Amino acid sequence: MEKMIKTENIRKVFRTEDVETWALNGVDIEVAKGEFVAIMGPSGCGKSTLMNILGLLDSPTEGSYCLNGTDVALFGEDERTALRKGVIGFVFQSFNLIDDLNVYENIELPLLYMGVPKKERKKRVEEAMERMDIAHRAGHFPQQLSGGQQQRVAIARAVVTNPKIIFADEPTGNLDSRKGIEVMELLKQLNGEGTTVVMVTHSLRDASYAGRVINMFDGQVATEIHQ
Repeated sequence: MEKMIKTENIRKVFRTEDVETWALNGVDIEVAKGEFVAIMGPSGCGKSTLMNILGLLDSPTEGSYCLNGTDVALFGEDERTALRKGVIGFVFQSFNLIDDLNVYENIELPLLYMGVPKKERKKRVEEAMERMDIAHRAGHFPQQLSGGQQQRVAIARAVVTNPKIIFADEPTGNLDSRKGIEVMELLKQLNGEGTTVVMVTHSLRDASYAGRVINMFDGQVATEIHQ
């Protein structure tokens, strides 16, 4: 199968004065196009550091990383930012919505950054809102929404660019059980339509939606389980 992600010997060190902390110690993973992968492990195992590197929010200290066929390990910040546009969608535990923008404007924001024309922006935002059942809240601000509604807006913002891959970091961490299941069903639906999903989670329930679970320990891949 076509590879969306391939890393070889990824290592990441954080330095503070004379102290070195190796957060990742030689991570080799592959994610096929259209796969749904969950990354699990105890706090401090390196899963969030790995997610930041995979999502081009950070770069590795050592090793190689190919994303959608492009070797990105040595990319600078500007190059990583450019590649993220239209390729990657993010869904975070904290929603990361802008309080001063309403639902429509929050979803529209990545399209503005991409320079999408106004008419096309309107079409894509309206489609994303309808899909996430949030159109009736278009003029509302984040503080006027429930947690589940905020996460629906965050997912709409992630998919409005038609990304090839969605990175989800604890997407149900701030939600109750029912709303968490709704969010996972949405991610599963997107995956069923061909979007690659990579998710960091502590939840066994959420991980059950993935086709494969990567368990990390001490900055390395410990086990992989196909479900």
